Amino acid sequence: MVAERATVLITVKASPEIGRTHGETVCVAGIRLDGDDYRWIRLFPVQWQWFWQGEHPKYQVIELEIDKHDKDQRPESYRPRLDTTAVLDQLPAGKRRAEVLNRLPQYRMCDLVAAKGWARPSLGLVVPREITGFTREDHTGDTAHAAKMNRAAQGSLLAQGAPKLEFSPFTFKLAYRCQSASCRGHEQSIVDWEISEAWRNWRRSYPTDYLDRIEEKWLSLVDPARLPALYVGNQHQAPQGFLVLGIARDVTPVEPTPVGPGPGDTAPRSSDGTSTDPPRSTEGRLFDL
Repeated sequence: MVAERATVLITVKASPEIGRTHGETVCVAGIRLDGDDYRWIRLFPVQWQWFWQGEHPKYQVIELEIDKHDKDQRPESYRPRLDTTAVLDQLPAGKRRAEVLNRLPQYRMCDLVAAKGWARPSLGLVVPREITGFTREDHTGDTAHAAKMNRAAQGSLLAQGAPKLEFSPFTFKLAYRCQSASCRGHEQSIVDWEISEAWRNWRRSYPTDYLDRIEEKWLSLVDPARLPALYVGNQHQAPQGFLVLGIARDVTPVEPTPVGPGPGDTAPRSSDGTSTDPPRSTEGRLFDL
């Protein structure tokens, strides 16, 4: 198989997971800058060792070889050849980054949920009309969480010297209404690596109020004055379950790009409950293929 060469602006680094196939991995997603039109790309698997070393922060521009993912039907999914990675640039917050983000289509979450099928976008930019809440669920003591912590405690055979993974027992969720006039609301889990790091560090630095600080911080990120937008993506095992992968800023709202339902699809429920349930597979939160 002949690999493609892609130029990618990294916008998403999801919280690491441990799967049976690839071990400790991370999903990285971003925007392909090569070609006439900017478009989304999902890179998986990305090994924890590549990730933890901190050489590839968000909004870095990299060039690397990629292969179309043979076990993931979503059009944006590719396997990266990480040893071919070259760093080209870093886009700080401001005009240059905003110019890239504002060339992307914007979607209504109601449309993404309604349009079932592998051909619909599985990554996208959603500008919220209204933020309605920030909540958390505590899974301390749950069997699945305990099993994952036990696996993390064993360490990695592939990333010797890397810090051991710590998995938050909390699922943090953002509730909002999208730009659809009939939207009754969405509540989606936040799987951005940054919120995992906030939990890991702030519970030690601010033991009495770290959860309040996390809520305050993430609500500040979606303050309307920042012109926020949500990076969203769905799950391979549960494609109707979209997640919040990160938060962008300086995104000028435009008329959302239509995403029509396919044959036989129905309109979304009044409250679709996107991503309120865990993925059906325990192999990895997003995709361990």
